[in-house]
Amino acid sequence: MTVGVISAIPEEFSKLQWDNEPRTETIINKIFQFGSINGVEIIAAECGIGKVNAAMTTGLLLGHFGCSSIAFSGVAGGVNPKYKIGDVLIAEQLIQHDYGAIVEGQVISAIPGSFPSLVDSDDDTAYMMSPEMRAILQSEVGSLAHFGRIITGDTYLACTETRQMFFEQFGADAVEMEGAAIAQVCTNWHKPFVVIRVLSDLAGNDSHVDFDQFVDDSSKKAAVILNKVLPVLDAWE
Repeated sequence: MTVGVISAIPEEFSKLQWDNEPRTETIINKIFQFGSINGVEIIAAECGIGKVNAAMTTGLLLGHFGCSSIAFSGVAGGVNPKYKIGDVLIAEQLIQHDYGAIVEGQVISAIPGSFPSLVDSDDDTAYMMSPEMRAILQSEVGSLAHFGRIITGDTYLACTETRQMFFEQFGADAVEMEGAAIAQVCTNWHKPFVVIRVLSDLAGNDSHVDFDQFVDDSSKKAAVILNKVLPVLDAWE
């Protein structure tokens, strides 16, 4: 089986730890690399930023290349105040925070693809990791990573007030721009997925400063965790 690996930006993509020099192709303006990581056959793609880029690339990996599963390796902004820059999060739940309705200034999230409701409900709009997958990954990564709720949207968060709102409304641990779109596509294809994020900033007013300073180290750390995740996805049925 072949596992598809996605990163959004060059800083993330360049940190993948290939066993040997991969073969590189450009397809529909996306960079694809072919090789192995930690003994697992890989097709990796630098998808570009945002949900549409992530969804399109996931569809290519699953539909065109026939990948059996998808892993994302990259960085995110911290939302939960208990986490700090450099902490590793594996998405146990993924939510598209910008899909739904806005009613009287309140965002009412919805399951992507459904008709947004104007009334808040208790319906869970998260894409969930199975308990079986979580247990196996936990045994592989140990104390190196936390499992949590990551939210996704097509805006870069650099606002302390909005970060607090996301924490209160969604119970979010981190925020990024691709993960839940990958989850949506994989769910429709009935394929497993794992999203690995290392905090490069804390999504507040100074996040752009922290991001520039920590994106490389955080991307390297994500690639290390990816090495532990790939054999699990490769063996998953």
